[in-house]
Amino acid sequence: MKFKVDVLFSGFSGKLEVGYLGWGTWALIRDEAHTIMLDTGYVGLRQNYDQILAQHGIKGEDVTHVLLTHLHFDHACNVDQYPNATFVVSKKEWEYANDVEKRDKFVEVAALPYLEKSNLMLVEDGDEIVPGITALMTPGHTPGCCSYVLEQDDGSKWVLAGDAAKNRGELRTEEVQMSMDPAATSASLKRIKAAGNRVLPGHDGWVTLKDGEVIPEGGNDKVLTFGQGVTINGGLNRLTLTMD
Repeated sequence: MKFKVDVLFSGFSGKLEVGYLGWGTWALIRDEAHTIMLDTGYVGLRQNYDQILAQHGIKGEDVTHVLLTHLHFDHACNVDQYPNATFVVSKKEWEYANDVEKRDKFVEVAALPYLEKSNLMLVEDGDEIVPGITALMTPGHTPGCCSYVLEQDDGSKWVLAGDAAKNRGELRTEEVQMSMDPAATSASLKRIKAAGNRVLPGHDGWVTLKDGEVIPEGGNDKVLTFGQGVTINGGLNRLTLTMD
């Protein structure tokens, strides 16, 4: 296998009546020459960020590349943790995020000055980031959403989809909750499913694509622990969320 992928936080799709949880998928990708991050995790991870990286034998300074699927807050808020990285983002997403009149309110504006001063690699469809990883433009959620295709030594292709496919349900139905261009999103979902046989969505764990089916690989439960002295639902202080 050319690339080893460790999911550091498997994203989860959920929202409140007044806002989104922002639990985006965060993953570590390694080959013999590179240490790469897929997005940067949501803001709530910052307290334990260094410990999570240390569990996998790395520090933020070791990361050579960060693949940003898009520039929303739940995917780009922790860019400052990687001082030596090349940040990869689509050219169209960069232009969109820097357009104060057109960008949406979810863009992580605070990340833009940091990225501008960093080693920034702007990519277009089909561009190779490192040998075996190419950009796959998948617009809709934002105009510049970019997925990344990993080519493994056994011939399999793994698609890191970002919010072009937020979860297993969107891959199954090709319908989404949040898109700036539903027609483009539908086309992007089809493109993702045609591009590989394994997909990591932007707010879910790995799924396998086989004979037209979307098969979750499991391991994506979230345990919520509530504050001292607080219980819910008649006395519980912990709640497990399991995505069907």
